[in-house]
Amino acid sequence: MKVLIVAGGTGGHLYPGVSIAKILQEQNNEVLLVIRDQQWEKEVAGHYQIPFRTIAGTGLKKTVTGLARFILNFWRGFRQARIMIREYRPDIILALGNYLSLPVGLAGRRYRVPLILHEQNCLPGKAIRMLSSYASVICTSFAETGGYLPHYRDKIVVTGNPLRPEMMSVRESGADRSRKTLLIFGGSQGAHRLNMALIEALDRLEELRRSLKIIHLTGQKDLELVEQGYREKNFEVQIAPYENNMQDLYNQADLVVARAGALTLAELAFYGLPSILVPYPYAAENHQMINARVWEKAGAARILPDREASGETLAELIMDLLKNDKQLQVMGQIAKELSYPSAAADIAKIIVRSSHV
Repeated sequence: MKVLIVAGGTGGHLYPGVSIAKILQEQNNEVLLVIRDQQWEKEVAGHYQIPFRTIAGTGLKKTVTGLARFILNFWRGFRQARIMIREYRPDIILALGNYLSLPVGLAGRRYRVPLILHEQNCLPGKAIRMLSSYASVICTSFAETGGYLPHYRDKIVVTGNPLRPEMMSVRESGADRSRKTLLIFGGSQGAHRLNMALIEALDRLEELRRSLKIIHLTGQKDLELVEQGYREKNFEVQIAPYENNMQDLYNQADLVVARAGALTLAELAFYGLPSILVPYPYAAENHQMINARVWEKAGAARILPDREASGETLAELIMDLLKNDKQLQVMGQIAKELSYPSAAADIAKIIVRSSHV
């Protein structure tokens, strides 16, 4: 079987696509990734030894220039996708909701190639909404997504969000369990708002100084600024701009402060970690806040809106949670219940089954 996986755009789309691709390859299927012509995306595909092709594409921005760029790149991507599908002749297409999904999905429809969709976020993106009528199956990470696609409920299968194989490594960390470990990060580029709020919170966390270890991933831009802040407050911290082996940090953490991207939530769920979620306010259609509300409603997290993320409010939440072991335990258990550890394998099964229909 030949599978075309549209996975480029962001890490939140690419890594789930890679996870599914590896399982399909292990089952002796042929896989081709569709990504952007971006060096980091090509390096990821190469690292996992997955063949790839690149096409044009860009997200839609609500400006005259942004709209013109989107239309131009859409038609370029559509033409490239048609040529690729004619040459590759896939048996099925999996699109993960990124903006490359639309030109490839529509090109595949023209050649009557079956289409499966996967939506990582609770709120389905524009590409998923536009392609849902053509898809045979719509895989979702959140059960609540069906409420946003009422006309396609019969197509929806809740699979969860696939994690990279190396992320699925829960083990004893060997850390000093007499101290709590707070992990804070804002994605690969960091999050200036989170960085500044945590530094401002240190004075109010003084009473936890001896019983608290902080691991802080700052992003490259804020690294020196945050390092200086910790030095001035004389707090012990393990600090870095980013970390490739996030599983090592998750294995140490007792509480996490992070954004509310779908992949981050899937990782927190797998590790059963309670969290303070500060949704990125400029995410498309505010989808991170919608993700976070699902977690807060379930009891797995507390939400701190970005505009309210001051040192005082963040310190108050951290203190409240770290002083209550029972609350941390319950939140962690609920987070674990939101995990779908077999997501990649389940989606691979759906692909194989759908290709035989």
